[in-house]
Amino acid sequence: MAIVSTEGYFTEPAAELQQELDLSQFDSCILYYFIFGSCIGGLLIVIGLAGNGITIAIMGRERKKSATINCLFMLAIADSFVLLAYGFMLLPSGIRKLAFGWWNGHNYNFVTLTYVVEVTRIFAQVSAFITMLVTFQRYVSVCLPHRAKQLCSVHLVNILTCISYVASILFFLPNFFTYVLVMDSKTHRYRSVSQPLVLSSTFQILYATVATGLVTYVIPVLSLSFMSIRIIQAMKAQSKAMQKSEDRSQTRKDLTLSSLAIVAVFTLCQSFVFARSILKWVYDPYAKYARCGGVLQYFTFVPYITMVINSAANFAIYMILAKGFRKKVVRIFTGRNQIAPKGLSGETGDMSTRSRLPATNSVSMVASTSLYRSQLRPKRIIVDNMPSVA
Repeated sequence: MAIVSTEGYFTEPAAELQQELDLSQFDSCILYYFIFGSCIGGLLIVIGLAGNGITIAIMGRERKKSATINCLFMLAIADSFVLLAYGFMLLPSGIRKLAFGWWNGHNYNFVTLTYVVEVTRIFAQVSAFITMLVTFQRYVSVCLPHRAKQLCSVHLVNILTCISYVASILFFLPNFFTYVLVMDSKTHRYRSVSQPLVLSSTFQILYATVATGLVTYVIPVLSLSFMSIRIIQAMKAQSKAMQKSEDRSQTRKDLTLSSLAIVAVFTLCQSFVFARSILKWVYDPYAKYARCGGVLQYFTFVPYITMVINSAANFAIYMILAKGFRKKVVRIFTGRNQIAPKGLSGETGDMSTRSRLPATNSVSMVASTSLYRSQLRPKRIIVDNMPSVA
């Protein structure tokens, strides 16, 4: 992650690569690109986009009622952007090489791996920020319920989400100026040329290594781990005190478990991306070892596939752990719709006060009406029985 990921594929002129490697040695690499890039990566992208689309459709109806649901709605949007960007990178590469040869789509790969990869990193960072925000919402709801009204609001989530987009764009903006693409006059193929910024040792140490490592991995993982541990401890304490959970408390538990599972998947997948940044220090130059024929050639796609898994796994997590979400998905495909169904919007702790007041007043009116009728009913019976007594 130290510098642009283009180095993982080609950083030398195409003619030099042809002279250095026999074309027959590309067969295994073409098969690898096709299986892991186009087939596995493409399948995960399609499944992830479909799952995120269903999540957006379901949670979009309820996002104004709960800050946590609004966070999950925003997370599904950011993950969809990640999957779309990776789709431009992974899907065509293996198919074109398998059908037309190793050098087909060379220029396309250079453009996507120089610029589109940075777009994916921007959206992936937004997804990381929103994941932290989701976990924070559950942390406040479970561990600090007395602060939920102040810290858990839909409006605040919208503001923080916009800030995460702006901050991610500004942070990764320098990477768009580290390399330029130059077309070879003989082969008409692009090659990347390093710019003075990427050659600066200060830039490499302070920004590409320290700052990028802290922002993309260390800070998110540490903060998510801390909040997750506190949530688990609080849930154990509450489970001992609670006798029988109601529908609302079960919904809160499902949301909390879902957020913890999202944190676990995020930490695991981000570890491979962080491992790549370490390997770039160990194997220098990284391009020499990561390209076809190098010792790291089969590791090239691993960080990309894990990031695709991270952006595609949330729908499966909701289906497994969130009972209310699962019922709504079934209701969509079976055509049975209900007004304000239970299970997803019945969460307390981060609900707005306005959404709670009508329910409270309705319960009071029903209770008062029932009490009034119970007081009148005996008198009516006595009156009706008076003639028979006489």
